[in-house]
Amino acid sequence: MIKTVLQVFRVQSAMSCNRFLFWLKKLPLIRRLFPDRLYAASTAKQRLMAVVEVLKLLYAFCGKFVYLFLFCAGPSILFFQLEEEGALTWAGMLHSLFFLSFFAGCFAASEILSPTLIKYTCVRQMGMSARACVAATAGRSQVLTLVTFTPALIVVAVIFGQSWWQGVVLSLELAACRCLAERFHLWLFARRGKALGNWYVIGVIILALAAAYVPVFAGFPLEMDRFLFNGAVAVVLLLGGVWAAVSLIRYPRYREIIVKTCRPETVSFSAAKQSAAKAAFRDVEMKDSDLAADSAGEKLRRLKGYEYLNAVFFRRHRRLLNKPVKYVLLAVAAAAAVGTAACLIFPQMARPLVEELPAVLPVCVFLMYLICNTLGQRICKAMFYNCDISLLRFGWYRQRKVVLRNFTIRLLRVCAVNLLVALSLCALVVLLVIASGARLGPLELIPFLLCLLFLAVFFSVHPLFLYYVFQPYTTQLSVKNPFFVALNWVVYMVCYLCIQIRQPPAYFALIVLSATVAYCAVALVLVWKRAPKTFRVK
Repeated sequence: MIKTVLQVFRVQSAMSCNRFLFWLKKLPLIRRLFPDRLYAASTAKQRLMAVVEVLKLLYAFCGKFVYLFLFCAGPSILFFQLEEEGALTWAGMLHSLFFLSFFAGCFAASEILSPTLIKYTCVRQMGMSARACVAATAGRSQVLTLVTFTPALIVVAVIFGQSWWQGVVLSLELAACRCLAERFHLWLFARRGKALGNWYVIGVIILALAAAYVPVFAGFPLEMDRFLFNGAVAVVLLLGGVWAAVSLIRYPRYREIIVKTCRPETVSFSAAKQSAAKAAFRDVEMKDSDLAADSAGEKLRRLKGYEYLNAVFFRRHRRLLNKPVKYVLLAVAAAAAVGTAACLIFPQMARPLVEELPAVLPVCVFLMYLICNTLGQRICKAMFYNCDISLLRFGWYRQRKVVLRNFTIRLLRVCAVNLLVALSLCALVVLLVIASGARLGPLELIPFLLCLLFLAVFFSVHPLFLYYVFQPYTTQLSVKNPFFVALNWVVYMVCYLCIQIRQPPAYFALIVLSATVAYCAVALVLVWKRAPKTFRVK
């Protein structure tokens, strides 16, 4: 048993090592250090496997800290003041942790029932023990989660002024809940003959998010410390977890489970991924009315070459572009009407609020990310699926001058759309200032308005830069490039953390303007140098 588990570990590590080596070969400066013969070099791969395992462990540690501070503690810190209402902040963190980790994290999906390539390879192709494979995959995942969650929960407990042992108790209770949830899923699988569907997963996640955040933002988090740190509850959970772990170890039908769940068509492209791909296609698919768009208008007849190609593309996708922009403009118009009425009816109350508008610039950064960056990503998907996926198969479309010409035309079109959103927000701010009679000088108002315009340009360059330099989409419209995901995550984190910044508005505006100019300059240079080589179908 132990020998088979170690063999599964080696196979799993080798597969991870091959993936890591594949992406190292994509890096422009060091890819020559990793030739193809390394795939067959057993000694070198063993050393690289050790590095990969260490990186995965560090990633797991960092991920737990980010998860706890961003998704569990973050909403509480935003709503409550840590210095003045530390008890409520700790209660809000425990409340979010319970519904996100104890409920959704445990019961939304099963590690044992999930179709994976390692299970298919080891059990169905290599004939290894199914129980050993489950122990090496799901069991290892459970142990790794316990090991990485424990120090993170201890640190969070100490930061919130609690005892370190409370973090240990939370980690052990969470491990017990995960074991009980796995046993629950196996019991349902034995009764139904199949795993729970996507609607169950979506329902659990929606319920968990609503239960985790609505009471916190309402100011009434549940007192989970009385439940989670109750001695009787802790003992029952731990004993239940031990029973579930022993039952999982002795479960006799793992081979049947792997045969049913890990089929060839579900391993490489699982049902969840198929649903995601279908949703992605629906997000960019065209209707007959779009294809029937009049392309013979006076303006289009004057265009030639790639200007005409992109003009037809954006005309046929005007529903895709106009619909979200219309919603934003309607929301801005409604805010303008309500705000103007409030300024006229309650001038003494509205004036000081409007004078504080420059202070909400950090929130505007995140708002512009949600509006403009989301729209830019959607346009890039439509570009790939409805245009580039076919034309990139021709060599003339991948020529340097063609790639850069199309990038320039598309950047200008996306900028025009995002600048329309930014200008509407600027008009809203100016209207509120005039209606309220707020005392905002040019040195306060102009940098604020410029920041909105620059952010619109930034979130036009960012998605197109990632699309052309990394081209992350496959023919199934799934994202396969880790650098694309990492840079998107970094930009999201920076925009989210801007909400926490407490700098004077003038300084923050200067930081935003400088960062926008620097990022756009670097992005455009990289597109100029790298896009002709990296923009292709994968």
